[in-house]
Amino acid sequence: MGLTSTLSSEDQAQMDILTQLGFSTLQMSRRITRSQCCVRNYVRVRIAHGSAKPTGCPRILNDRDKRSVVR
Repeated sequence: MGLTSTLSSEDQAQMDILTQLGFSTLQMSRRITRSQCCVRNYVRVRIAHGSAKPTGCPRILNDRDKRSVVR
């Protein structure tokens, strides 16, 4: 599954207004012609919308520790 394009700033503003007015995610998705899943994800985490999620395991050694191991 690939990444899709993020919502435009106009769509984001419109969704913010519609949530304040009390629209459901289904009604919002029909009004701005986006999927209900996309609308639900935006409403759930507005601040982090469009930012990349960290992937994989965190590194055990940082750069400083790596340098000391090599020596």
